Amino acid sequence: MARAWARGPLAWCRRLTSITVLLFGVALLEELSSGVPSAGAPDIEHVLRLSHTATAAVLFVVPGLVQLVVDPIVFVLADRFGRPWLVRGGLAAMALTSFAAALAPGPVTLAVALSIWGVATGAAVSLTEATLIDAWPDRQARTMARWTLLSLVGDFAAPMLIGALAVVRGSATGWRTAFAIVGGALAVWAVAVSLRRFPAPPSGPEDDEPSLWEAVRDALRDRVLVGWLFGLALCNLLDEILIVFASLHVRDALGGSPAWQSATIGAFVAGGAIGLVGLEWLLPRHAERRLIIAFGIASAAAFVAWLAAPVAWLSALLMLFVGATSTPLYPLASAQAYARRPGRAGVIVVAGHLFAPFALALPWLLGAVADRAGTGVALSLLVAQPIGLVVLAVATAPVRRGPATP
Repeated sequence: MARAWARGPLAWCRRLTSITVLLFGVALLEELSSGVPSAGAPDIEHVLRLSHTATAAVLFVVPGLVQLVVDPIVFVLADRFGRPWLVRGGLAAMALTSFAAALAPGPVTLAVALSIWGVATGAAVSLTEATLIDAWPDRQARTMARWTLLSLVGDFAAPMLIGALAVVRGSATGWRTAFAIVGGALAVWAVAVSLRRFPAPPSGPEDDEPSLWEAVRDALRDRVLVGWLFGLALCNLLDEILIVFASLHVRDALGGSPAWQSATIGAFVAGGAIGLVGLEWLLPRHAERRLIIAFGIASAAAFVAWLAAPVAWLSALLMLFVGATSTPLYPLASAQAYARRPGRAGVIVVAGHLFAPFALALPWLLGAVADRAGTGVALSLLVAQPIGLVVLAVATAPVRRGPATP
């Protein structure tokens, strides 16, 4: 009995520290660490005495531009030296730059730390995702659903951490402590990942495969793949962009208090978790393209209903359905893109990077629309995500041919 009881906890311990669990945990840690500057932005602005424009530049614009330029170099290094080294090194760099951000005396130091952190994230997170996809090429949608669910948990944990530190410390420097806590977690994760062997992707000899850039050039000739990469870029609309504009809509159009704004965001995250759990159950029973069409139509309907809500409490309630129907679209669209190049997920990651400027421009374009025509008009454009993905699913469906005439 004692031995059986001992084997149980030991087996669970080994399972929780397996390389699969550790790699999936990277999604949670990345969203947690990226959520610290987002949730702590007001206090960072106050402590460092920044303007709104300077805050956006330090926290988002400068790191985003640096990552846009340096990420291709990271992908080339991964192709030459292998993903495990880049993932482990990326996690270690994320930990070190989180500590640097916690100690940053001014905006320049913080911008440099976050820029290096962004490059390290491109190495650790993108290559981890590609590793998991290549390890189980027959379960791409389920892998991405689990990855997205853990990302949602990290999204939810970051503001909770900032809020708890604000209550405990009672000052505006809780973001420094949050950076230090995240840095410690990343350091532990980097050590744990370094002690485990990465899963080997089911692929042939390397000599038989084209180089990374040759494979990328070939991939960009695939119109179906380019279409799905564009669809993945559209998935930025009903995500963080929606959260920002939804908060403004609840405040300005519905007169909602900060509590109702938070409730609306919380409903979106909770609905997303419900939708991803439901997707896990639906995938073995239905074709992925049919699920994209079903979730896309439901998402468009739910979003229109939410936008028409006349009061804050109904807006928060309907946002639950928006999250449940829109969040599964990202893992489903990702699976369609990865399926175009089985066993070469790294090629899809690099090819998708070409749409990064479009993703970076989306918030600016929608902000310009909101300034000129109002938040409601800008929000109405977000329905392009579910409609676009439904059109893609229908347009790229394989043509069924009848039996050949004898």
